[in-house]
Amino acid sequence: MLRFPSALTGALALAALLACGAAQAARDACPQAADIVRAVYPQAPAPDAEGRVRLGQDNLVVQISDDEFGAPFAVTCKAWPANPNLLLAAIPLVQDGPDDADGHDGDLQILVLDRATLNMLHDLRLEGLMSDDAIRVSGVSFDTARYDVAPGRRTFGLRISREGSSRANPFSETSLRLFDIGAQRLDMVLDGLIVDRSSGEWDTNCAGEFTERTVSLAMDTAQAQGLRDIVATESYESSRSAVQHGDCVEKTVDKGKTPHTLKFDGQRYRIPESLRALDRENAG
Repeated sequence: MLRFPSALTGALALAALLACGAAQAARDACPQAADIVRAVYPQAPAPDAEGRVRLGQDNLVVQISDDEFGAPFAVTCKAWPANPNLLLAAIPLVQDGPDDADGHDGDLQILVLDRATLNMLHDLRLEGLMSDDAIRVSGVSFDTARYDVAPGRRTFGLRISREGSSRANPFSETSLRLFDIGAQRLDMVLDGLIVDRSSGEWDTNCAGEFTERTVSLAMDTAQAQGLRDIVATESYESSRSAVQHGDCVEKTVDKGKTPHTLKFDGQRYRIPESLRALDRENAG
């Protein structure tokens, strides 16, 4: 079974997500970022002193990050273990604005490139997926687990993490999308499945209530419309914390697992409403 790491509950959830996100970004650091952007946008200028490439269309900016741990809006890439000749890349296309503190407005371009030449083989632009406001994008990374939707047919995944800015109401969520490389084009067959969500409300000292949900995936043998069903097992836990005898005590009040079967409808896997990520509202 393909399993995803869970975040810590309660007040530690955001710190755990940040550490996990930094580690994932380090694995997906993209030293070829500038070359990829140049190959895809040959008329674009060189990066400026801040590592940004201005495309000159719709006031779009691409971030080329030299930081060891990358950045949420920087180009991300990863060689695909299932086919080492291919390079997967994600280019955030963000509108340049006067103040990023108010949020971002942008799309995400998914690319499949020839690893040796950087020739673009497939691309897919997801409109609005990099837009955010109070719930900020905190990480983008490729997921190359064995998502075999049919014999000899493996998809690749993309995870997008988001987190809220309120200390009193902590919130974080990671969504998953799956992409299928066909003979003629790249298709998104799974759009915005929650694989991790943590939320809560507390007094910033001790007393509060918290919930955590994680989802593990397994490919089934049953099929619909030519692709295997995906069994998504949702694990959930609710807890409550309070001061007792001078100590902060946390107690689990509800815990369980719920299986869901995702079936392919000919275009995409159907996701139950309870497992639909927030960023599905932004994506086109």
